[in-house]
Amino acid sequence: MSAENPVKRFLGDVDTSIRNSEFADWYPITKKEFRDTVRSPWIWVLSFIFIVLFALPAVLGLYFNIGQQFAEAGASLTTDAYVRFALPIAAPLLPAVAIVIGYAAIARESERGSLKILLSLPYTRGELLAGKFVGRSAITLIPVTVGFLTTLLVLLPSQIEIAWESFLLFALATMVYGVVFTAFAIGLSAAMKTARRTMAASLGIYVYLQVFWSNLGAGLGNLLSDYTDIGQVTQLHVELFVSLLSPIASYRTLVREVLQGSPIRSRLILTSNPQATCEEMLGGTLEMTQTGVECTNAALPPQYSTVAVVAYLLLWLVVPLVAGYYVFEGKDL
Repeated sequence: MSAENPVKRFLGDVDTSIRNSEFADWYPITKKEFRDTVRSPWIWVLSFIFIVLFALPAVLGLYFNIGQQFAEAGASLTTDAYVRFALPIAAPLLPAVAIVIGYAAIARESERGSLKILLSLPYTRGELLAGKFVGRSAITLIPVTVGFLTTLLVLLPSQIEIAWESFLLFALATMVYGVVFTAFAIGLSAAMKTARRTMAASLGIYVYLQVFWSNLGAGLGNLLSDYTDIGQVTQLHVELFVSLLSPIASYRTLVREVLQGSPIRSRLILTSNPQATCEEMLGGTLEMTQTGVECTNAALPPQYSTVAVVAYLLLWLVVPLVAGYYVFEGKDL
C-alpha cells in the first residue's frame, strides 16, 4: 500500500480547517471560482508569459553575462542584478494581468444572470465579494509564483549568488502588488453594471497611474507655490507625499529600498529636486559615494517610512473593495 502524498494531505487538512471555520462562509465560492478559472487555458498562457519575463533576465545574466555590468559598476553579481532587471517588467505588467483576471468577476455574472442564482443560495453579497476576491487573488498568484520558482531553478546552478533576503522580499512585495490590483479590479467589477465598463474604467485608471501620476505631485506643488505663499520645503512635501500615494510608485520604492538598503535614497528619486529634498526637507547632506548618491545625517518623517508606504499600497486593496461592496450592496440586480 503506497503512503499518502504529504503535500496532498497538508492541502486537504488546510481545506478542511477553512471549511469548518465559522468565519469562512465565502470559502465554497472561492473554491468554485478557483476551479473554474484554473481550467481555462489562458491562465496557463499567463503562467508561460511570467516564466519567460521573470526567468529571461536570469537566463541572460547566466549565459550571456549581461549582469556583469552591475559588477563593473561596483556591485557584486548577485540576484540583486536580477531584481533590477525584473522590477521594470513587473511594475507595469502585473497590474494589467491582475485587471484581466479580476475585471469580470462580478460584472460578467450580473450580465449573464448567474449572479441572481448564486445569491439565491445562502450567501450574502459581502460573502460573494470576499469569495471572489480570495479566489481571483489565488489565480493571480499562480503565474507569479511559477515565474519566481522557475527563476530560482535557473539561478541555483549558476555562478550568481542568491541574495535570499532581497530576493524573497522582492517576491513578497510583487505578490502583494498583484493582489492589490486584483482587489482594485474586483471592487470596480462589483460597482459597475457591465464587464466592458469595468475593463474601460480599470484600464483608464491604470494608464493614468502608470503615465501621468508621477507628474501629479510636482504639478500640485507648483500650483500651490504659484497661488499661495508656501515655501519650497512644503512644495517638496506635497510632491513626495502625492507620489507615494500611487500603488505603482509605492511598490517601486519599496523594492528599491530593499536593494539599496536605504529608504531615504529610494524616496529621493521620486522628487524633481533630490538635492533640495535631502538638504532642505530632510536636513541631510547629499554626497556622491561608490554606490551612488547618499543623503547622510538625514531624518525621514514618519509619513515616508517603510510602514507608511506599505499602508499606502494596501489602501488600494481596502478602499476599492469597501467602496465596491457598498455600491454592490445597494445595487438592483
